[in-house]
Amino acid sequence: MENIAEKLGDINQTLEKQYEVVKQMLEIMPRPDSKFITTLQTVVLIIGALGFINLVEVIIKWIGG
Repeated sequence: MENIAEKLGDINQTLEKQYEVVKQMLEIMPRPDSKFITTLQTVVLIIGALGFINLVEVIIKWIGG
């Protein structure tokens, strides 16, 4: 019986070590962005591109007359 208790104790310690390793891995890994943030980034990118196109158009009109 003592032998079984020792083996169970060893298994418990191994599981605790594995839990700590997995916990550290999850803390290091970046969390995925939410759909709202991804959508907001896409909208801002499109608005920025349209603003740049508008700026180029204004400069062309100034040069062209």
